[in-house]
Amino acid sequence: MKRTIKILIVASVIAIVVLSIIQYYLISNTFQLQKDAYVKKVKKELRFIEINERKDDWDEAYLAKTQKLIKQYKKGIFSKEQLITQFSQFNDSINKDFMDYFNQKTQKSKLKSPVKYQEKITSVILLGNIMNDTIVSPNSDGFLLFGEVLNPKTKFGFNSGKWNSESISRKDKDSLLVTEEKIHLEIKSMSYIDIPEWRTAVLQEMIGILSLSILSILTVIGLFIYALSSFIKQKKITDVKTDFINNITHELKTPLATLSIATKTMQEEKSVNDNAIVLSTVNTIDRQRKRLQSIVDQVVSNSLGVNEIVLNKTNISSKLFFQNLINDYKLSKSSILVTTCFSKVDTQLNVDKFHIATAILNVLDNAVKYGSNELRVSTKTIDNYFQITIEDDGIGIAKEHRQKVFDKFYRVENTNVHDVKGLGLGLFYVHQIIKAHGGTVDLHSVKGKGTTIIINIPI
Repeated sequence: MKRTIKILIVASVIAIVVLSIIQYYLISNTFQLQKDAYVKKVKKELRFIEINERKDDWDEAYLAKTQKLIKQYKKGIFSKEQLITQFSQFNDSINKDFMDYFNQKTQKSKLKSPVKYQEKITSVILLGNIMNDTIVSPNSDGFLLFGEVLNPKTKFGFNSGKWNSESISRKDKDSLLVTEEKIHLEIKSMSYIDIPEWRTAVLQEMIGILSLSILSILTVIGLFIYALSSFIKQKKITDVKTDFINNITHELKTPLATLSIATKTMQEEKSVNDNAIVLSTVNTIDRQRKRLQSIVDQVVSNSLGVNEIVLNKTNISSKLFFQNLINDYKLSKSSILVTTCFSKVDTQLNVDKFHIATAILNVLDNAVKYGSNELRVSTKTIDNYFQITIEDDGIGIAKEHRQKVFDKFYRVENTNVHDVKGLGLGLFYVHQIIKAHGGTVDLHSVKGKGTTIIINIPI
């Protein structure tokens, strides 16, 4: 059965992990689709960049300035590096105008999160009849035309552009000779956008799907835990019932076997005529009857809940009561060393004498049953409680069993102690009786070093 439970747990955990991976995969795909849809929606809101009425003016101004600088470059006035610097300086004045326009438009748009824009010149090539002259290489980072400097790791591609411009200039020489100077440029650009809060925006749109996914996973895990705990609980109940049947069968075998022998003895002719044999046999039958009655009474009395136990309380002298109880126990267990340390103050208790005595004797018998040779019983008054402490030098109780020993029918199986009889009701009975008196029972134990049980009864 333990192997079956382990297989069930492992299989269920694997199933939950696989289900979680599938859910993660589906959510990741959905997240990516939602991201693409959101970026597409943002791009749609930024269409004004391409169709605005002022873009042509900015482009023409930039091209005119570029052509003028190229002429100076061809004359050798500027180097390529100086030429690119001149591009950037002229761009500053245009970009300020563009950014004012961009911010004004985005504030009026339906965008739910801030957006940054960037347009870069990625390539400038001066086309010639013989060979081309690359001013800005396509393999370089290029330089900013409009917008802001963006993080290359978080930006999205927005658009690309290509300009082909050609200018012709005429020069008169001596008012007779006319020459033509052609400047043919190919300019490529690339624009990008950056949405710093796109994850938050996408997650907000996915909140319904995420909530349902998480809820479904938690529901599956909850149902698994509930089913597993119910299964284990049912197994424990089944085990307890099986142990109880085995234990009570074991307990009943001895008196029944003795009664069977006694009955056969009484049926013999020579036994009927011998008064001594008859008397001895009757006494044996009576003892075994009492033993059977005791077993039945123990089962019946422990079937009651705390609130159903009827206590016949009387006022007793704690000192006299416990002295007599322990002295009687010493006589019945002459092989066990029992020491006492009773409180000098004679506390008056209002308790059910029979049940309290039985509870104390159950604790003592349980200690002896599990290997104790020495017992120490002490009493004292703490605040409004009368405290009884019972210490033994037995085998002790492992940590995992300490809270369970007070459960009904629970018995600690130990290979070091053989032929331990009982129904697993002794400490359960103790707990029920003390609780019915409004008291508490605490247990402290170290495996191999004995056990201490502390009973507190309200004064």
